[in-house]
Amino acid sequence: MKSFVFLILALTISGALSAQAVLNDIRFVPPTFFVGDSVELRITFSYKGPLAVAPPDSIPESDWVDIRDVSLIQDDETVTVVIAFTPFAPGTRTLPPMKLGALQLRDIKVATHSILENSHEGVRSLRGQLLLPGTRLAVALILSLAAMAPFLGYGLFRFSWKWIKKSRQLYRVGRPVRRLRRVMKKLKAGIGSIQASLWYYELTEALRAYLSDRLNHDCRSATTAEIALMPEFLIDNTPQKDLLEVLKEGDMVKFAGRFADDRSLNKILEMVNAAVGNWERADAQL
Repeated sequence: MKSFVFLILALTISGALSAQAVLNDIRFVPPTFFVGDSVELRITFSYKGPLAVAPPDSIPESDWVDIRDVSLIQDDETVTVVIAFTPFAPGTRTLPPMKLGALQLRDIKVATHSILENSHEGVRSLRGQLLLPGTRLAVALILSLAAMAPFLGYGLFRFSWKWIKKSRQLYRVGRPVRRLRRVMKKLKAGIGSIQASLWYYELTEALRAYLSDRLNHDCRSATTAEIALMPEFLIDNTPQKDLLEVLKEGDMVKFAGRFADDRSLNKILEMVNAAVGNWERADAQL
């Protein structure tokens, strides 16, 4: 786009001075500028004799332009007025007058271009709302998630329900062994302070409760001989068989008066702990 800048400069020099100034050059930097651009106007004069010039006492103001600075570059023969400004209105407008000592500037015309010039003819029809980048994708994702929400909710519900059932089942399965181990911990602390027959009574009662929960048989009211006839206790070298031997040893101490010292009681607890651990690990691997 070509730009045309029209400038009419009226130069007045105080009559009290004999110097005569001659306009040499007028230049806009950049030569073509638009609304909001930073522009410099350079006006160069040549003169002979003394010329008293100085920057203005205050920078003039206007509603269409922001004049940021007015400075002078002067030597023995020339003076350049540098006006830095930013225009905010398109079209040809006049800068406010400036008094630079003996030099006065007025009627300076400035033509400012607009990026909207010649971009369209007449009034354009209304355009739709502009969307931010990525808005369509975000809306599509939201609609997709909304459509899939019932299926996702149902799947999440089923997964949660299965997890809860499995957790409850694991808790129920693990509850008998936890009860037994609490009793064993108590009995270990009581070795040496509890009578052996009473010590065995608590251990065998806890073992019968554990076996009842694990085998779904009534081992609480059954005698040791009746428990020994159950199918689970007919196989040798199994944890069940080891626990049956503990029940038999308990009967001998409780009812036959067999002697049991602290060492034998500790050995019985180690035997029960090993048998229960092997049983629980075997079931966990199934």
